[in-house]
Amino acid sequence: MNFMENRQPDPVVFGGFQAFADALPCIVWIADANGKTQWFNDEFRKYSGVSLEAVMHWSWLSPVHEEDRPALAHHWAESRAKAALLDSIVRLRGADESYRWFRIRARPFRGPSGEIEQWFGIFTDVHDRQLELEANTHVLDVLMKGFLTKTFPTVAGLKFDTLYRAANVAEKIGGDWYDIFTLPDGRIGFSIGDVSGHGIDAAVKMAEAKNAIFTAACLGDPAPERVLYQANRALFLNKPQVSITTAVYGFVDRLRRTVTYGCAGHHPPILARAIGDAVVLPNHGFPLGVEEVMPPLIRTHEISYDPGSMMVLYTDGLIEFTYDIFDGEKRLLRAATDALSAKAEHPAQFIAAHVFQAAEPSDDVAILTISFDGN
Repeated sequence: MNFMENRQPDPVVFGGFQAFADALPCIVWIADANGKTQWFNDEFRKYSGVSLEAVMHWSWLSPVHEEDRPALAHHWAESRAKAALLDSIVRLRGADESYRWFRIRARPFRGPSGEIEQWFGIFTDVHDRQLELEANTHVLDVLMKGFLTKTFPTVAGLKFDTLYRAANVAEKIGGDWYDIFTLPDGRIGFSIGDVSGHGIDAAVKMAEAKNAIFTAACLGDPAPERVLYQANRALFLNKPQVSITTAVYGFVDRLRRTVTYGCAGHHPPILARAIGDAVVLPNHGFPLGVEEVMPPLIRTHEISYDPGSMMVLYTDGLIEFTYDIFDGEKRLLRAATDALSAKAEHPAQFIAAHVFQAAEPSDDVAILTISFDGN
């Protein structure tokens, strides 16, 4: 039933709907199939100070903050074209000219013929929650920047590039990390890993795992299997509950042109070669945090690299988002080869863009690339 057909609704039906809508603590509105405003409940008049008669002469987008209007207009046009749910958060101007955050949701209403006749929507005030979210996001963003390595060693013949993307974009924080540092003997150490879980708890445990590997590498035997065993022991000290953590630790010896590494239950590194396609490197190992005394499964691997090649280390969110790990790995190998061929300035970003294409990751993602130019 079209409540506003010819702008002369059935007084009984619409009167009951209007009374119900006016009793709601949110703004309710109706638009025609083309998106033209037909009706607002009384809550809109109270909030905006604009009468229904005035609203009929301009778009309901008018009270939306000018910074939010383009995106909302795009989403609204897309929803109408696809007959899909509109769901967005915008700022609305009130009668006192101030703005508050509202969540807008709208669904199409189809007539007997199946064609969309109207849209029914609501604006729900989420101002306080949005301000709290923004404040928390800022804190978490600062916290994550402190957890992740931002300043890399300046090393002749080596170039580093990184990318971090949290699955929860609002929180911008998760359990993945990368790290690059100089060992006491001058070799360049690196690690990458993934702590189970998301959010602040995973980030705190991620920092513990990252620092445990760094400390073990700098203060003890830098052999990868020893570093990972020592890091695992450190995680269990005074910790009744330890999160399962997968990791890769290794170091680059520029004089010998070798990379030595070990994997603790983590996906193996990729080597993109100057000649030929990228290849998956060997990996053997047991995750950290499973048992205090780890089985002797972690092995140290040493590979030689040629000038112009690149090593790619990554967390599982990069290749598991399609729920087909083999497809994800194929995409990664192709992207790594293409990044090297294209001499991408930021290979980590290049790889992520070419692996995900138009998709969004469903898990946290960290990428670390080490390019060897042979100088």
